[in-house]
Amino acid sequence: MRILHLTSLYQPEQVGGAELMVETLVQTQAGLGHALGVACLSRRAQGPDTADGTTIYRVGHGTPFHVLDWAEHGRLSRLRYKLAAQWGGRTLAAIEAALRDFRPDVVNTHSMSELTPRLWPMLARLGVPVVHTLHDFTSLCTNGAMVRDGRICDRPHAKCRAYALPHRLCQHSVDAVIGVGEDILARHLAAGFFRAVPPALRQVIWNPIVAGAPPPAERGAPAAGVTFGYMGRIEPSKGVDVLLDACRRLPPSGWRLGVAGRAVDGLDRYRGMAAGLPIDFPGFVARDAFLDGIDCLVVPPVWPEAFGRTVAEAYARNVPVIGTAVGGIAEQVGANADWLVPPGDSEALAAAMARVVADPARLALGLRNAPAVRAATRPEIVAARYLDLYRTLLNREPVSAGGSWPHAHPAS
Repeated sequence: MRILHLTSLYQPEQVGGAELMVETLVQTQAGLGHALGVACLSRRAQGPDTADGTTIYRVGHGTPFHVLDWAEHGRLSRLRYKLAAQWGGRTLAAIEAALRDFRPDVVNTHSMSELTPRLWPMLARLGVPVVHTLHDFTSLCTNGAMVRDGRICDRPHAKCRAYALPHRLCQHSVDAVIGVGEDILARHLAAGFFRAVPPALRQVIWNPIVAGAPPPAERGAPAAGVTFGYMGRIEPSKGVDVLLDACRRLPPSGWRLGVAGRAVDGLDRYRGMAAGLPIDFPGFVARDAFLDGIDCLVVPPVWPEAFGRTVAEAYARNVPVIGTAVGGIAEQVGANADWLVPPGDSEALAAAMARVVADPARLALGLRNAPAVRAATRPEIVAARYLDLYRTLLNREPVSAGGSWPHAHPAS
């Protein structure tokens, strides 16, 4: 099969888990013998390049500035960016040129946060079947997170409905849809998206997680207090403010917390919130080394995070997780109520952490769902499920009369 992935960013340019997921999926599918291509935005347009058996088209960007420079621009400049990203004629033409060069059997689109939804009708016009993977709420929400003023939105606001109109008009050209969690797929269907996609072509597939070195054996209760950890972007939407407030409610001893990651606006505010508490900020860390040095990971975002890859990464290292009871985090932690708390509830989070501090032997109970998560996030399993969906789509999808090239490659 010839598979082209369309994504806002691709390594080495990345923001978060969506980019890591695409990279892992591409590399795994290429390793299984398929012809892989990636078309992505970039700081400047470059001719097709080949890396690790994958053809990469870096098409530049048709916006006033590159998305990784977002923090350097003001409100008016950002508005111009959003409008250009939505309509994106220059980007659309560049990606069409990449499509005509690569001639894929199937296209898999990913996070549309920086890409125009006009890509979907263009693919239909070319007669190329399209699978869309939902990583975030870009098609429903201007900030892609379904959160406003620190609270989860029950429905899109007027501004978001206007912003989402191009997505709503263009989404009818999507042939199959994958949610990286049940919650994100359900929220899009409830909002009227992808209902024309047959149920068999609407699937939930968790993200692939690359295993590191063999994890340490399951550990007994720590003898010198519980070491909690947080790992990811340090910002309010990720629940770091909630976590630090919860720590103020914990006993004065018997625990410590490491907050690993970077803050766009610096750490001064967070260090102030943590003053006097046994909390340190080690900055950017090696994932497995950090996880192997803690007893429990805390994952407290206030938005309905679609997947929550740090949960799966912790389980891969035999580290239990206290998480937010919403979205993909709740799906991975499973029916383990003592390890889930309402989003934004620092009191409930403190209570969950305090239970572990009072009885560290409870840590083993937090790993009940870990084997199932490890099995479902193995890259080869995830890649196989994607390939099965592609084959199902290709075997039922006739080539459009408007197609620009014959799909002569077998769906093998």
